[in-house]
Amino acid sequence: MALDPIRWGIVATGNISSAFTRDLALLDDAEVVAVGSRSPESAEKFGAEFGIPHRYGDYPSLVDDADVDVVYIGTPHPQHYAIARACLQAGKAVLCEKPVTLNARQARDLVGVARANGVLFAEAMWMRTLPIIRTMYDDLRSGSIGEPLQVLADFGFTQPDLPDRLLRPELGGGALLDLGVYPATFAYAALGRPAEVKTVSEISDLGVDLSTAMVWRYDSGAIAALTCGMRVHNPCTASISGTEGSLLVPHRFHHPSHYVRETAAGAERVEVAQTGTGYHYEATEVMTAMRAGLVECPLLPHADTIAILELIDEARAQVGVRYPGDEEWWGE
Repeated sequence: MALDPIRWGIVATGNISSAFTRDLALLDDAEVVAVGSRSPESAEKFGAEFGIPHRYGDYPSLVDDADVDVVYIGTPHPQHYAIARACLQAGKAVLCEKPVTLNARQARDLVGVARANGVLFAEAMWMRTLPIIRTMYDDLRSGSIGEPLQVLADFGFTQPDLPDRLLRPELGGGALLDLGVYPATFAYAALGRPAEVKTVSEISDLGVDLSTAMVWRYDSGAIAALTCGMRVHNPCTASISGTEGSLLVPHRFHHPSHYVRETAAGAERVEVAQTGTGYHYEATEVMTAMRAGLVECPLLPHADTIAILELIDEARAQVGVRYPGDEEWWGE
């Protein structure tokens, strides 16, 4: 039986929104009906490219659109909180790009608003919904490598002219929020919450972290070493090592083509078929949860979103990174 399409609104028209919208076209039960941008010209261009009927040169008009069931938010980090809160208060489900807010306090508020209004809210941590990553964590939970005791994860890049959004505090710049959320999520999914966090960073003249290293210590004896940066060509690999083997995820670990399981029996390459870029997997999770009347996705739980932001908050506090938007708050 065919399902009635769930109608999406897209907030912002940058590269990430384009990739997400392109992948939504792979889903028969999803329909993009509206796009909102800071300018009418951008909304018109984006709408024409993807055949979107409702095109708005501001965000509030999209929030008010009665034809929209769920909103995808792809703006820079500091704008997430206000837009997501407005959508949730209007009774619209939200899938918001990572990190959902600048800090855990704001994320807790959004979770509270979602629950109060009975609508779904999820962080767009697409890595967690990819079939290959899900298979790898199932592999880990099966005990194939014994007790996991070490996680290594690295994510970074460099280019001659970094965009302002990565460099300016008022735009939530820095490596931790933009890149570090991936290693943090990878380690958290493997080992859970650490007992202790230690952080060092290179801080720019404007006060954002250009590169950061975190070490997480666990009472079990496990450790995680996590790095991110915007000044070197990082390998962007990740691994989970246990008492009986290891799971290695190769370059661009946040959306890999395979991983390698190595045990006493030898090394085995594990592959899982995936389609598109991979953003439609998180959209599918959102729509499945919406049809079930849930306020959170089982693969993208609120508790994990908040816990990881709390750990990033602690890391930022240790190295002295603050944002003007940290003070933004509408909760009770």
